[in-house]
Amino acid sequence: MDNNIKKAFISYAWDNEEHKMWVLKFASDLRLHGVDAILDQWDARFGNDLPFFMEQGLTTSHFVLCVCSDKYVEKANGGIGGAGYEKRILASELMSGYDKKFIFPVIKGNSQTRKLPTFLAGLKYVDFDRRNYFDCYQELLERIYDIDIKRKPALGNNPFGSTAISEVITTKLNLEKIAFYSPFLEGKASFDYKRNSGAFIIGVGDYMFNTLWSECGQNSIHCYRDNEFRLGYNPTYNNFPSPNEFINFDFSSRAKSVNVGEIVLLENRKHKFAALKITKVNVRREDINHLLEFEYKIYKDIDNLSYSF
Repeated sequence: MDNNIKKAFISYAWDNEEHKMWVLKFASDLRLHGVDAILDQWDARFGNDLPFFMEQGLTTSHFVLCVCSDKYVEKANGGIGGAGYEKRILASELMSGYDKKFIFPVIKGNSQTRKLPTFLAGLKYVDFDRRNYFDCYQELLERIYDIDIKRKPALGNNPFGSTAISEVITTKLNLEKIAFYSPFLEGKASFDYKRNSGAFIIGVGDYMFNTLWSECGQNSIHCYRDNEFRLGYNPTYNNFPSPNEFINFDFSSRAKSVNVGEIVLLENRKHKFAALKITKVNVRREDINHLLEFEYKIYKDIDNLSYSF
C-alpha cells in the first residue's frame, strides 16, 4: 500500500437497515476521496473470523472512526457484541499508552445527552445529527488529511493574503463529487445536471457507471455513453427490463433523448449493465437548479451479454 494512503477502520453498531446504509454511503465517500475505509459490509467475508477481522482492522489502521449511535454507546458501555469487543481492544490500546488522537468519534443516530461511550469521554466529535452532512464530512476529511493544521497561518503572515489553502482543499478533496455519487446497486438519484459537467456516478467497483447528461427540454434529457461502452434505448419500455429483453434495445447510438417515464440501458467497460428510468426533468430559465431525477437498477450475476446482441 502507498505510504501516503490513510487507512481508517469504521466501528459501528447495526442499529437498523437505514443506519447501515448511511454508514455504507459514508465509507464509500471516504474511499472516493482516497481514504482506505475498512468496513465489515465489504471486508468481513462469509466464513471469516470476525474477532480477528476486528483486531486486525483496529490495530493496523491509521484511524478508527467510531460511529456513536444510540446502540453503539449502549453496547460499548455494556461490553456487548461487536461494539463492546472493539471497545475492549481500543481501551486496551489506550491503557498501553496509545495516543487517543487516532480515534475520531462520529455522531449519527444518537439521542443521548452524553453522546460518547465512557471510554471516549472527553474527545472532540463531529455531530452529523446536528449539522449538515457536507459540513461535517469536510471537517472530518480535513482532520484525516491534516488540512486543519496546514491551514493555520504562520505568525507574522497575513492570513488573507493567500488562496493556497482553498486551492489545496479544492484540489485534494474535491468535496462536491459526493453530491454526484451513489454507491448502491439500485436506488434513486436527484441532482443539478448543469453542474459537475452533467456527470453522476452510480454503483461501485466493476459495477460502477459514469452516467452523463445534458439539457434537452422540459420532461426530457440527453443521455450519453461517452464514459461507458454502450447505450441502449427502446421508447416502448417504462419498466426495468429483464436481461433477456436487452436484445430489444437499440445500442447503435452515442446519445439519446430520453423522456420522463422512459428507460435507458448502459453497459460499462466491464460489460455490466444498468437500467435507468427518468422520473423528473426540470428546466429553469436561469442557469441554475436544472433538476434531473432517475431511478436505477444495476444487474448483478449476469455475464457476457454484450456478445449475444
